[in-house]
Amino acid sequence: MFPETVQFEVANTCNLSCIMCIRRTWKAQDFGYMDFDLYRRVIDEGAGRLKRVVLYGFGEPFTHPRFTEFVRYARSALGDYAYILTVTNGTLLDSRMASEVFEAGIDEVAFSVDAPDIEPLSTIRVGSESYDVLRNLRAASELKREYGARLGISTVLMRSNYRMLPRLVEQAAEAGLDYLVASHVVPYHPAIVGEAVYTTASAETVRFYKQAGRKLGVLAREALYDAFLSHYTWQERGSRQLYLSLLEGIARIGYTLNYELVEDALSREQLLRDVEDTIAAARDIATAHGLEVKLPSVYADARNRECPYVKQNATMILRDGKVVPCMDLAYEHPLYTNMHAKIVKQVSFGNVSEKPLSEIWSSEKYASFRALRSSLTSTTPWCADCSFSTRKCWYIETNDYDCYGNEVGCSECLYSANLAHCII
Repeated sequence: MFPETVQFEVANTCNLSCIMCIRRTWKAQDFGYMDFDLYRRVIDEGAGRLKRVVLYGFGEPFTHPRFTEFVRYARSALGDYAYILTVTNGTLLDSRMASEVFEAGIDEVAFSVDAPDIEPLSTIRVGSESYDVLRNLRAASELKREYGARLGISTVLMRSNYRMLPRLVEQAAEAGLDYLVASHVVPYHPAIVGEAVYTTASAETVRFYKQAGRKLGVLAREALYDAFLSHYTWQERGSRQLYLSLLEGIARIGYTLNYELVEDALSREQLLRDVEDTIAAARDIATAHGLEVKLPSVYADARNRECPYVKQNATMILRDGKVVPCMDLAYEHPLYTNMHAKIVKQVSFGNVSEKPLSEIWSSEKYASFRALRSSLTSTTPWCADCSFSTRKCWYIETNDYDCYGNEVGCSECLYSANLAHCII
């Protein structure tokens, strides 16, 4: 057994300090480059089996002095059987480097660009003002036609930039790019929470709550009073039955409900509607220009979740050789979601400097991990629709377990709910 897609973190060093980056939360992290011989061993092992080689992680891949060699070796060892791609902040990919990388045989490059102009871009990707990222993007676009490669944009949507999305899409199309992938921001620290322009509550629960016409929290307290009243006086005011009927109604369509998160979504209803309209406008522009787009939802849907790594039969190897199941579980980090903070711990199934990747991939523990997440909706809870997730439930402090008893909880993963996207 062998994964079809392997993501290699060729470097976890970076030359920028983006405001939303997970790297801002790292303490005493060991920075550096992936050893080329380690990479070569994995590529050789995957010959004839490896379909996608993804060359980036939580760092800027072009800081690795041998990046072009990584591309060239994968192409020579795997031939046309494998698809090779990378995601870059674009600062170091000038026309000379772009020519080298395309010549080496890369199939796809995505530039991380969050604004159509350098001034707003540099406020998000701090340090990019020292480079001409947009010029590099245009130069790469002219070159990619010669080599038949695909070129796109990866962008992060926040309160400060989401209205720029339609113009960014238009510029991407005019520059001859092939696609744009947008992701909502993942809040790794408190300052970014206010930048989120989405809700983790399921859209159906928000609609149901709004139609009910009463604040469920108030009704719950009234229902509790009714229960005591009935016990001691045999009288009721009807609140308990109304409360139970509302809960039964949402359960009949397959959901549970967290009234605090729903009320938060309703308090931001105008903002969320504007975000939906902006995304729809961007999609219309893309369609008119023939630009491929992958755009996020604004509301989650607990009944429609999937793990992108399991879906693509993918794994990730960190620059030190550790094998992790996805980017979200690659490094320990804080996450601020559903009105609480949690610690997401690293999950590693082995190290390719010690064992072949096929052995790690086929291990019982890793195989069970993937099997469970192949039907994520039925096997994994969605905390945002649970009333306990905003009330200090002991399962939300870390990702050790979830309330279904699964070891390694993925019950608050924004990537599974089509809110955040990664390119693999």
